[in-house]
This record gives sequence, C-alpha cells and structure tokens, in this order.
Amino acid sequence: MYVVYGASRGQRGLSTLRNKASFIKKETAEHKQDQWNNKSEYILSLIGFAVGIGNIWRFPYLAQKYGGGAFVFAYLVMVLVEGLPLFCLELAIGNHFKKSVTGSMKHIHKALVGVGWCTMAVCFLCMLYYNSIIMWIIRYLFESFVDPLPWAAPCTTNHTCCETDKTQFYWYYEHLGISDNIEDIGTFNPTLVICLVIAWVTIFVCIARGIATTGKVVYFSATAPYVVLIILLFRGVTLEGAKDGIIYFITPEPKQLLDVRVWSAAASQIFYSLGIGFGAIVSFASFTKNCDNIIRDSIIITVVNCSTSILGGFVIFSIIGYRQAMTHVEISKMENGPGLAFVAIAEAVANMHISPLWAVLFYSMLLLLGVDSLFGLMESLLHQLREELPFVRRVKKHVFNAFVCFTMFLLALPTATSGGVYMINLIDGWAVSIPLLVVALGEIVAIMWFYGIHRFTSEVYEATGYRIGWYWQICWLVISPVCLVIIACLSIYSQLQNRSYEQFIGCPEDRVGKEYEYTTNGTDAILTWTRNSLLPTPALIGGIFLLFTPIAMIPLGVLHSLWCTDPYEEDSSELEMSPIADTPHYEQEHPAAGSPSVV
Repeated sequence: MYVVYGASRGQRGLSTLRNKASFIKKETAEHKQDQWNNKSEYILSLIGFAVGIGNIWRFPYLAQKYGGGAFVFAYLVMVLVEGLPLFCLELAIGNHFKKSVTGSMKHIHKALVGVGWCTMAVCFLCMLYYNSIIMWIIRYLFESFVDPLPWAAPCTTNHTCCETDKTQFYWYYEHLGISDNIEDIGTFNPTLVICLVIAWVTIFVCIARGIATTGKVVYFSATAPYVVLIILLFRGVTLEGAKDGIIYFITPEPKQLLDVRVWSAAASQIFYSLGIGFGAIVSFASFTKNCDNIIRDSIIITVVNCSTSILGGFVIFSIIGYRQAMTHVEISKMENGPGLAFVAIAEAVANMHISPLWAVLFYSMLLLLGVDSLFGLMESLLHQLREELPFVRRVKKHVFNAFVCFTMFLLALPTATSGGVYMINLIDGWAVSIPLLVVALGEIVAIMWFYGIHRFTSEVYEATGYRIGWYWQICWLVISPVCLVIIACLSIYSQLQNRSYEQFIGCPEDRVGKEYEYTTNGTDAILTWTRNSLLPTPALIGGIFLLFTPIAMIPLGVLHSLWCTDPYEEDSSELEMSPIADTPHYEQEHPAAGSPSVV
C-alpha cells in the first residue's frame, strides 16, 4: 500500500508539473500571437505614440515660457544625452525579453517588479487627464464647423468680460464654465461629459482587439497629422508677423541657458515627447521579431519625433507671431499651457480668412495626435495587466478592454466639472514628470547593474546580429543616469517649493470689489485672467500624494519580492520560453534544449 500510495503521489506530482508546463506553454503561445503584421505597423505605431499633443502644444508653450531658442537648444542637447539612448534602451528591453516593463523587470530580478508597477501607475494617472484634454479638443473641433467661430462671434450676453476678450470669455466661461478656485469643483458640464464619452468610445473602438486593431488604424492616424501640419505651415509663414514669431522661436538668449529651469524643462519634455517611461515602447517592441535593428529604429523614431516638434514650433510661432501683429501683445506675455492652443491659437485662427477651415484642420490634427498617443498608453497598461493577472488572460480581450475604458471614463468624469481644469493641471504638474524620470533610472539600474551591460549587449547581438556601440553604453552607464539623478532632485525640490496654481480671477472689469482687484497691473491685467495663488492644504496634500504614489511602487515591489515569494515560481521560470531560444546561434549551442532560460 505504501508503495502504491507513494507512486500515486508521484504521479499526481508529475501530473501537476505537466499541467503547469502545459499552462505556461499555452500562455506563451497566446503571447506570441500578439505580433505586428509587418514592419510598417510597428514603426507607424511608435511614431504615432511618440508624436503627440506634447509636440504641437507642450513643446511650443515651454519654448515660449523659457525664451524660445534657448529652450530649443537645451532640448536638442537633451535628445542626444538622454532621449535617444533611453529610447534605444526601451526598444532593446522589449525586443530582447519579449515582455512588458513589469515582465522584463521581473525576469531580471523579482525585486525590480516595482519599476513596472510605477509605470502602470503613471500610465493610469496620465490617461485620466490626457483624454480629458482630448475632450476639450473634440468640443472645439465640433464648434469649428460654425461660421463665424463661436469664440469670434458677436457677444450674445451682457457679461462685461465678453466685450473685453471674446476668445478668453469663450474658453473660461462658455467652454469650461470654470469655478473661482480649486476647492470649488462645481457642477458637471453636460457638453463636456458628452465629449468625454465620445473620446473614450473612440479609444475603445481603436484598441478593442489590441495591436490587431491599432496596427490598422495607425496607417491613417499617424500620417494624416503631417499632411495637416504641412498645410498649416505654408499658411502660417505667409501671415503678417510670422517672421517675428519664428525669430523668437529660433533665437537663443545666452542668459536663459544659465537657468537650471530651462534644462530641467527640456529634459522633462524629452519624456513627454518620445514617450519614455510609459512602458508603451517596451510593449510595442516586445511584439516584434528578434531580427529588428533597434539602433536604426531608435534613430529613425527620434529624428522623426524631434523634427515634428521643431516643425510644430514653426507652425505655432508663425501663428502667434501673427497674433502679436494683430493684438500688439508680446509673445512672451501671451497665454501658455492649455491657453496656447485654446486661446492664443484660437484667436489667431479666428482672424484668418476662411477661419472655420483652418480651425477644423488644426483641432483635427490635435485629435489624431492625442488619440495615437493614447493607443500606446492603453496598450502599455493592458499588456502589463494581462501579464500580471492570470484571470485577465481568461477574459476575452475586447471585453476586458471595454471594462478598462469604462472604468477610466468614470474616474475621469470629475474633469468635466467646473473645477475640472484645476484637477487636470494638478495631475499634469505633480503626478507624471518626476515618476517618469524615476522609471527611466530604474530601467538603467536594472539593465546595467542587475542584469549586466556586457551580458545584455552580447545577448542583444546574439538575437539580432547588431552590436551596441560605445556611444550607447557610455550614455547608459554614466551620462544618462547622472542627468536623470540631477534633474529628478532639482525637479522634486522645485515642485515642493512651488505650491501655487493658476486661479481664475476673470477679466479686469469682473474683479471690481474683489480681494484680487489689484493683484496684476498694467497691460498684464488685460492679458491674463488668472493669477498664481497658494494651493490650499487639501490640494497640496493631494499633489504630494500623486507625486510619491507611483514612486512608492518601487520599494513596495521590493517588499513584495521578499514576503510574497511563490514556491513554484522558480520551476515556472525554467519552463518559460527564452527570448533568444529560437535563434540559430542559440540552437547551435543548445541543440537539446527545450525551452531553456537565458544564462
């Protein structure tokens, strides 16, 4: 009986291991099904994700804020020492490990799983406000089919601010219905809620079945914005005053180059511009074959992305140069942030001939750029959730994607209230920029010190046939991490010192008898309807929470690896498919290996 019982236990144990191996092989097979149909889909998806609203909206307003050419110079330097090397590193990680950021970090060392969790937190927070900006764009796009444009039409109200500046009145009062301060969330704006529904439905339709859907959409969404951008460029440079705007954009001021804030802003813009740290680059690269030339792809995408930022800068500054000629308001004193696209550009477009046509072209371009970037953010989040949560893999992809989109819509609903713009600015200012720096630093530490740079570069060569040169290795080992640490420390210090927010105060006529009646003076009182106000304590606590919550995922991952170790995890990892197991070089060295791990 004892022998029989022992045999029975052995058979059950062997059966369990076989079932586990079968399950893992099935999961690997399902994962391999997610592949790009061709190289064009892969490159266009990367371009579509990397080139977003930040290139056409955030890059120009930062250039406007930090002295034009000085910011552009700092930006180009940061591309060489930070942007290009980190973009290549993420492509290499995804292409080599064939997993998401979380899966790749866990493959390197269990304690690094928190880097992936940090990426998921950043994607989640970024999507909350990013699609709300698309909500604004959709509203303006619909309104652009009316002649005259609503923000240029004669006033139909007796409100004093409408006569002062119709464009700002439309933005603050009619579009946002903005509340007086960040503590007043106000009521829902029905029109914005409808636009938010349209935004999330659009995203779901495009990502319903993962890259099988987005791979087809990007043929249009990634290329059409360039057609519109070129049309707007030809129109912009022919406008009166365009020359002055372009000169401001390309002429650096030496004093500005000594300002640390200029370099910090340029470095953070690299992450927004190229999409580094969000996990989408790693996910997209994991759906490719091993033979991809990651060096060439990195250079192509980075050059296209940065060229788009410069091209977009010429378009935007030619238009705001025209606005300067029309209103005699200096470029440096014009609205920045969201106001650049929805006030300054909107007013300039309204003064052009056939203004509805140019408005439709401009806002449709912003819509396509924004939707493309959201594809990447959603795919990064969904890819990591599918890898981390086994039950998700048992749910049909389009059903789970619909659930995530609906949940994100519900969570983003407060941004469609009167105080929604304050929430968007709070998340944008506190929750994304610094955690992205930490994610990039975590990836460098994982590859350079945990996995080993020589091991990593040799295995990339083994899988792709392309060697990683000295420039990339020096940047990964020294230059990029040093820059990241310095910029992260300066950014955290600056963020904690800057406890203000842009509070709406209305036009000068609307301030009579109020406490901020004389907070601005001269022409500045006419130029802006906001002021810098101290963040109330609840909002400040919320901002600090948003800042450190994604970062806290990294130490939580370390604790999780120490306390929640799966006893079967080591056995499972042995059965996983190696990232280079199916290459000719590997098969020659391990002819009898089934699915060995990389050594």
